[in-house]
Amino acid sequence: MCAGFQTTDKHLEPLWERACSGVEPGSCELPVRGLASSDLEQLASLAHAAFAGTVDSAPLALWTRKLSSIMNSGYGPFLPMASLVAEMPSGQLAGAVLATDFPAYKAPVIALIAVAPDAQEKGLGCCLLGHSIRALALEGFPMCRARISPGNEVSQRLFRKLGFALRSHSW
Repeated sequence: MCAGFQTTDKHLEPLWERACSGVEPGSCELPVRGLASSDLEQLASLAHAAFAGTVDSAPLALWTRKLSSIMNSGYGPFLPMASLVAEMPSGQLAGAVLATDFPAYKAPVIALIAVAPDAQEKGLGCCLLGHSIRALALEGFPMCRARISPGNEVSQRLFRKLGFALRSHSW
């Protein structure tokens, strides 16, 4: 389960939003920790696998560049407190959520959420997204936003489940 890269073109993808307050992240079956810069290679492989065969599919090298750009504030200031990973006992990443404070959205944005194919449909995406939103609330952010690629029904269901709604914006 995943939400694709955020773009600056407001006309390509719908903008989703929700208040950061009032989310109960629930518990994850796997340990959740903050994203580390050393996770980039595993994170790129995770995103590549999670998005394979979807509207957001991209070559591994592109994932590596895009994720590096997110983590190095290329999509607005990176928010490490709301960027998390879930690890399998083997040390492999099972899921990840990345957040930035993207100026064009005038609020933090969930820049990526991805769950490994064998870990999907087990609540991990909800857990990671919930923990990220709660971290944003604890930092004082009133709202958060996301762009979901048209045709990414899995991500739309996830974000709806956690209270996101499609919004029209004209900024």
